[in-house]
Formats: sequence, structure tokens, C-alpha cells
Amino acid sequence: MIAVALVALVVCDLAVGGVREWWDRHSFTTDVVSSLLVLGVAALIVDEVVALRQRKQRALSVAVQSLILFEQARRTYEQVMNVGEESASVPEARDEAMNLANMLLIASPALFDDPEARVFLHQVQRLTGWIFLALASPERLRQGVDPLERARAEMSGLRETVRLLARRVPAADAVSFSAPDQVPAPSTGPLST
Repeated sequence: MIAVALVALVVCDLAVGGVREWWDRHSFTTDVVSSLLVLGVAALIVDEVVALRQRKQRALSVAVQSLILFEQARRTYEQVMNVGEESASVPEARDEAMNLANMLLIASPALFDDPEARVFLHQVQRLTGWIFLALASPERLRQGVDPLERARAEMSGLRETVRLLARRVPAADAVSFSAPDQVPAPSTGPLST
């Protein structure tokens, strides 16, 4: 808004002789307007510098929250993909999915302001949606719509995105989290209830 006003005033001053004469006759108004414009531009610059500093300060916190959320997404993904085997059941997978959904709701506000974390958040939301769809109606797998295939694709994209965020975490602290590319390939069997 301030930039637009400044550009409009400069263009009018250069192009319209009557405007230039008016400003010349009203020197006090000219001084007040120019001072307000300078103050506005300075405030915009300070605001942007403060916002950038805050984003940098929160970058590590956002990365750690993303890695924690990724760990839960990975556990849920593995649980859902292994349903029907001796190690997993639908109720256990639903519990993991509910934990993922709760963590997603809690972490969303902190991740939303960071551009890379927002992409990650969007991917986790899509993965969660496909997981819930698969758990809600396993019979859909036999109708040509395979939520598990979509979940596999989302998990693959999620691993790529979380790698960008994981780079923010110092190496000494990163050992607390499993590497995003160490997600084992699950069996491809359909869900059973």
C-alpha cells in the first residue's frame, strides 16, 4: 500500500504539472506526507527483518517437530501396510492412525508458517487421508480404487520433503531420529479385518 502510494505520488509529480505546483504551494503538507512515507517504508523493512529473524530462530524447532511427525507417519504407514500379517491388526493400525491425526492437529500451526514445512504438512495430511480411507473400507481395494497405492506414493514424496527439513537438525541431534530413507518396503497384501 505504501509502495503504491509512493509510486503514484512520484508519477503524478513527474507527469502532472498541477500536482507539482500544488505540492510546491503546500510545503508543510509535503513535508508531512514525505515523512510518513519514509516512516512507512522503514517500518516495512524492519517488519520484514524481524519476520526473517523469527523464521530462522524457529527453523530448528520446526524441523524437529517435522521429524517427530514423520516418525509417527512412518509407524502408521508400516502398521497399515502390514495389516493381515501376524504383526499387525486393523484395530492397532486404526490406533496408530488416530495418533498420527492427533499429532498432525497439534503440529499444524507451528509448521504452517515455514514454506518447506508447509509442503511437508500438506503431504502428511494427504497420506493420513489415504490411510484412513484404506482403514475405513478395505473392500474398496477390490473395487479398483487402491488407497494403499496412493499411500505408498505419498510416503515416497514425504521422505523427500522431510530430508530437506532434516538438514536443519545438527548431526549430533539427528541420531535421535531414523533417517527418512530407512523406511522399509512393506508387504503389498490387501487389508484384512
